[in-house]
Amino acid sequence: MASDMNEILLQSVEVLPSMPDTISKLRKYIEESRNNLEISKVADIISSDPLMTAKLLRLANSPFYGFSREITSLNQVVSLLGIGNIINTIMADSVRDTFKVDVSPYGLNTNDFMNKCSEETAFIADWLNDEDKKLSHFLVPCALILRLGIVIFSNFLIQNKKNAEFLEYLKKIDFRDLSLAENEFLGVDHISFLGFLLYRWNFDEILTETICFIRTPHAARDEVKKSAYALAIIDHLFMPHKTFSLFNVKASIALIEEAKALGVKFNLDNFISKLPKEIREELEKEKK
Repeated sequence: MASDMNEILLQSVEVLPSMPDTISKLRKYIEESRNNLEISKVADIISSDPLMTAKLLRLANSPFYGFSREITSLNQVVSLLGIGNIINTIMADSVRDTFKVDVSPYGLNTNDFMNKCSEETAFIADWLNDEDKKLSHFLVPCALILRLGIVIFSNFLIQNKKNAEFLEYLKKIDFRDLSLAENEFLGVDHISFLGFLLYRWNFDEILTETICFIRTPHAARDEVKKSAYALAIIDHLFMPHKTFSLFNVKASIALIEEAKALGVKFNLDNFISKLPKEIREELEKEKK
């Protein structure tokens, strides 16, 4: 069954959305300009899309980026975030807006799911904005699309009338292993499938690898290792069915310690200080 569903899933990729024209124009300008990029020209290209302009300004002024002053122009956005981050963010936002969100096949409440997705991004900013602002900014678009695989799989299961059977299987295994259920029904897990889509959509190579190595950050190349570890830590904290469980918090701390052994440094005290109060208290109790 999984191989048959996997074939249908791959066929469905052909009708997935293409990237907005603004992305094509930006890429063409970057390719032609090489090292002579001008912030004002990048801003002009983006400004041709009023909706995208409004979204970028709104996002730049959100807590995700933590800027101390109001951002009022595209020139400021491009200058502060960098062209690479701008393209990643536009693409992530565009892709995410394309899909109807109904995650009921996973036994999840759609509103709660969307709120948790926003909480993930907010936590990244709270955790890393003072410690590593460049990494924090890079991870925002990663977080925006991290759960997109679940959304796409949910839509696919509903369309193919496999949603009830899939949910029953998840209940049977007590929601412990989403990858097991996904491989059983679809022949691939949602993170691997998302990595395939990001490659197909020509997302930034570092962003794509960061997401692809979220389960094995130790195996990522050096340029990607820190972002992969950071996103893996977030992924553990915000597991769709067990957000901020003590077990997953400990797994995140273990990842920070593992990263340190490989020369990738995060401030553990800073990380713990950003956790919910009740979790910090539980961790303190276990120390005594």
